[in-house]
Amino acid sequence: MWIFEQSLPIIIMAVIGGAILAGTMLQTGKQLFLYLLIGWIAVCALLLALEYSIVTDGERIEGVIYQIAEALEANDAEGVKQFISDDAPNLKAEAQRQMAYVQIESVKLKRNLEVTINPGSTPIIGVAKLNVKMTGHLKNNQEWNGDFATFMVLTFQQDPDGEWRVISYQFFDPRGEQAGEITPPISAVILPGF
Repeated sequence: MWIFEQSLPIIIMAVIGGAILAGTMLQTGKQLFLYLLIGWIAVCALLLALEYSIVTDGERIEGVIYQIAEALEANDAEGVKQFISDDAPNLKAEAQRQMAYVQIESVKLKRNLEVTINPGSTPIIGVAKLNVKMTGHLKNNQEWNGDFATFMVLTFQQDPDGEWRVISYQFFDPRGEQAGEITPPISAVILPGF
């Protein structure tokens, strides 16, 4: 299914194959290569249409991540919680608690989003890794104000209703997992009060 994740491999194959067939047609002057070129273009167009119409699990998870970012930017705690699995009640409670303290101004997802699916697990698990930059401030206290950049690892499960929802997350240094796990500044401020 990798071919249906992105259109770029199909486009590259189309250009290379088309160039070879066109070059061969020009070199030999045989009409057969013209028909092969037309057939190649039709096959590649069909593959592009299929890639556009087939939504893979990785693309679904990517869509959920963008919806979570929109809910965070809107400071919509209920919206964020709808993307957390019922199998992770502590995570839902933590999201509710932290969003009560924070006013998020912007969430920027970097282009390095990478999703892997583990279809052998029950329920099916997907892991998304990406860099995120959030800007915000505490609602009642100005101890933390500013940017928070992180490399985030989100673990999703496919719930019985077929939707992908978060079951866990980790924050790492923006340089990646190898740089070590970090604690978000929000937790450092609000946890001592509990």
